[in-house]
Amino acid sequence: MFFRRLIAGFFIYLWRGFIRLFPARVIRALARLLFSKSWGRFRTATADPRKAQETNLLSIVQRNRYTAFGKEHNFSKIKSVEDFQKNVPICTYDDLEPYIRRMTAGEKNILVTGPVPYFARTSGTTGPAKYIPINERYLEEFRTGRRVWVRQVAQAFPKAIRGTVLTMQSPRIEGTTEGGTPYGSITVSMGVVDVGRRRRIRREGARDVMESFQKIPMSIFYIEDFNTKYYVLLRLAVVANLSLMATINPSTLILICRKLTEFAPDLIRDLEQGTLKEGLKLEPELRKKLEKRIKKNRKVAARIRDSLEQHGRVRPPDVWKRLGGLVCWKGGAAPFYLKQFPEWFGDLPVMDYGFVATEGNFSVVLSTEGSKGVVAVTGHFFEFIPEEKRNEENPPALTVDQLEVGKRYYILVTGSHGLYRYDMNDIVEVVGMYQKTPEIIFCHKGGNMVSFTGEKIAESQVVQAVSSAQESVGITLNGFCVTVRLDQEQPRYVFAVEPNAQVADEKLGELLETCEKNLQEANIEYRAKRTSLRLGYPLLAVVKNGAFEQWRKEKISAGAFDSHVKTPHLSRDPSVLEKLGVERELDIPPS
Repeated sequence: MFFRRLIAGFFIYLWRGFIRLFPARVIRALARLLFSKSWGRFRTATADPRKAQETNLLSIVQRNRYTAFGKEHNFSKIKSVEDFQKNVPICTYDDLEPYIRRMTAGEKNILVTGPVPYFARTSGTTGPAKYIPINERYLEEFRTGRRVWVRQVAQAFPKAIRGTVLTMQSPRIEGTTEGGTPYGSITVSMGVVDVGRRRRIRREGARDVMESFQKIPMSIFYIEDFNTKYYVLLRLAVVANLSLMATINPSTLILICRKLTEFAPDLIRDLEQGTLKEGLKLEPELRKKLEKRIKKNRKVAARIRDSLEQHGRVRPPDVWKRLGGLVCWKGGAAPFYLKQFPEWFGDLPVMDYGFVATEGNFSVVLSTEGSKGVVAVTGHFFEFIPEEKRNEENPPALTVDQLEVGKRYYILVTGSHGLYRYDMNDIVEVVGMYQKTPEIIFCHKGGNMVSFTGEKIAESQVVQAVSSAQESVGITLNGFCVTVRLDQEQPRYVFAVEPNAQVADEKLGELLETCEKNLQEANIEYRAKRTSLRLGYPLLAVVKNGAFEQWRKEKISAGAFDSHVKTPHLSRDPSVLEKLGVERELDIPPS
């Protein structure tokens, strides 16, 4: 096995060198050829989504008809979507947790047929950790849409294959359940091999031989200390032939940029001297291994210095001359960070990662334009509840072919991981059609809404209001969070912001006024409550420098995955201000 992996790694190394000679059109053609089967299946399914979805559903149901859940819900008698909806209620995680606890204890045939070799644990950034059963059937469902997406990434960024991709990963197996099954990030589950025959999973101690050919070894992502991990990552990355930067959250890309600027003096010195700076929190063995890779590179040091002197920050395109594009989420709260991209990345194109979660792959993005993606009808089975009917006693659950452009829906997923009619509590909007299949964008979490006087402010509205305000006023924020203060006669919203530089109070007042105006335009109920004085004029709170980065560090220290951490942009809990650390509050009346 060792020698087979070594030989495979060697040939991949040769291939990567050879493919750099290919023109972009050839690489695009090769990608289309490589994924022709997946693309053909996708095209067929999107032309008749109802048929494709019902086929997916019946396959899942029949395969799991003899499980405990399947027997309780008459899976053996289900012959159609309508049968399924009659026999299986809409489920939350709380509904399924008793079954999952039996599975983590080692019982088989509970939600899915056979053993479960791995549990993906959610990061817990928006609530308690959840354990999602992972097996090969589920991974195959997940991958069907991702293969089409990779094909499209190759069409958008054909030169990416010529170089190295810079990303953040969570490869660590966190532990084992009481039944002895490993759990951790879903990233790890992609290393599951031969499930059902050998039920074997790649352990974190088994380093891939191909690391010897990689510029950024996987071992970096096991480093515990936050700043040490980012420094070592960048120390190796700056000398790599970087062609693509890809993280799930756009906030991670911004953080990488800020760390590149923060670490610039040390990076320049290490590059000129061929060293790895002292004081890093590294195990001696890992440091010794890394130092073998370290060499002088005065050319890259000069690039970093020149970028810092010219722009006051280190811009990735100045360091990596072949950087061709970016991949990250562009929907939901992402626009706040995307508006900062031009300052760091210039006009590099950005492709959306797609609406993807531990619980499933929901959309397939086909281009760099916007964040819309085609519902991933070749994988799991989906249902949709109209947003306005969610709280009805028996809300209608529509199939993908029944959706209307311009409407918003809560999404339900049924998959081979054993989540049946599972309410994601996510709201999506249908913005177009691809053949006969809806194109959707992720809006926000259903529960991520604040309403104290009936205004029902959603996170997406807050993000849009603040993002547009900072752009029009000319202020760049490292982060922000909106909450409410109830200790006065009138409730008042508080905009907690972290400017990236000193800003005059007059300018901050302009920012607050613009945020207020934008929010009134986005939410007519908020405007009505402000006009009737049921809500007072908002406050502005300036939080301490580095507050949002510190919040991120604490979440990671508490067990959240670095690549999954989401900044809180809207909170019902006013104590978030104390946690962030408010330096001063400004009660600025409108001009």
